[in-house]
Amino acid sequence: MAFWFKIGLLVLSDDKTSFLVCEKDKKDITAQYIMPGGQMEEDNAVDCLKREIKEELDCDIDLPTLEFVGEYSDVAAGEPEHDVVISLYQGKLIGKPKASTEIKKLHWIGKADAHNDHVSPIVRNRIIPDLVEKGLLQ
Repeated sequence: MAFWFKIGLLVLSDDKTSFLVCEKDKKDITAQYIMPGGQMEEDNAVDCLKREIKEELDCDIDLPTLEFVGEYSDVAAGEPEHDVVISLYQGKLIGKPKASTEIKKLHWIGKADAHNDHVSPIVRNRIIPDLVEKGLLQ
């Protein structure tokens, strides 16, 4: 089975009960909620995240806060014939996030969204349960 490899950024709310996800336009591959980030075109994950977060959220990353969370794999949103692997980093944003370029809307979701069909499979099935287990998401 073919797969996509992506780098994602976990942006937690101050109270750690929710995190930021992106919704693309319905004419895109999927309108399910996905993690901010994208496919790596650079030599390293940090440069990829800097570019993608600037493009998608119109923000910079507070680089000293950046930490690796984990690597996750599941069925790709909108492409059940593909798997996606996400290397997820946690960090704080510099600036207020707003949807830009291919992003239609931003949403804050929490652990109850593990059963929300609007959320992509990798976020529902892998990321939310792991964040709860690690104590990152309350």
